[in-house]
Amino acid sequence: MISLMPGPVEIDPEIRAVFCQAPLSHRSEEFIRRFEAVRATLAAMTGARHVAIMNGSGTLANEAVASCLEGPGVVLVNGEFGSRLAKQAQRWNLPVRTVEWPWGVPWDLERVEKELAGARWVWATHLETSTGMVNDVPGLVALARSRGVRVALDCISSLGAVPVDLTDVWLASGVSGKALGSYAGVAMVFASEEPKLTRPVPTYLDVGETLRTEGSCFTFPSPLLLALEEALRQRRDYSRLGDLVRRRLREIGIEPMVEGPIAAPVVTTFVPPEPGFLIRCHELGYSIGGESGYLAARGLVQIATMGAVFSGQINALFDKLS
Repeated sequence: MISLMPGPVEIDPEIRAVFCQAPLSHRSEEFIRRFEAVRATLAAMTGARHVAIMNGSGTLANEAVASCLEGPGVVLVNGEFGSRLAKQAQRWNLPVRTVEWPWGVPWDLERVEKELAGARWVWATHLETSTGMVNDVPGLVALARSRGVRVALDCISSLGAVPVDLTDVWLASGVSGKALGSYAGVAMVFASEEPKLTRPVPTYLDVGETLRTEGSCFTFPSPLLLALEEALRQRRDYSRLGDLVRRRLREIGIEPMVEGPIAAPVVTTFVPPEPGFLIRCHELGYSIGGESGYLAARGLVQIATMGAVFSGQINALFDKLS
């Protein structure tokens, strides 16, 4: 079965091999050395000054970001994962304004500008996985900087998929198990500075302490670290795969939800052409997205091309569908 889902993704055989090596103690010199090297690689890849690496999911990374937010802020929502950021901010009892658009509609930065009055931060999703849209982060960063507002980003699906420049971003989240092409389980928080909080946060979510610690703060499974280390060596160019998926969809009369330069290269969302389309793809040997409640409720499915996915596999699926 070939995974064309945004998680779990197809894993390269070399990454699988290192994952199966004998585990290292997370307190050993070798583990700490390799942990810090991965941290440095992620920083160089994004332009972030600091990187906190935690054992957990993307949701945990976003909780850690939320724990650093204080005062009034704005969350931008044009898909499921923007909506989740708003809910997480509310769980932390933050005074938050939500600026919302329909699924698949780009941000209106003129509208955002009006909503930033009095805000200390704005939190948004870079690549909205639910719709397959790459949001205008450079425009948002420039706007926020001109208003003295800090930017926090969910880069969970964009990291490794599209260029991610965090030079002028305060906080951002990332994970190992999507476009980086490794196993899920490594959460990341990128930071321009060590957060200085006026309220206590749970120990496990303490970004500042995680940044200050050499190696991991707590028990960390070495197979996840070594798999991520190997995945970071295998930089992938996903752009042609995304174009291929959208072209093949159009050939069979299906319009992607998002087109053009804002279309994500790693996930394409669309209305299936027939009932049971998920089952049909599964019978052909492909798992595609659509079982998640937020997609099923809207009658949507999606094809993701994260990890070790190749054009021949995409063409084979569409040849069979045709």
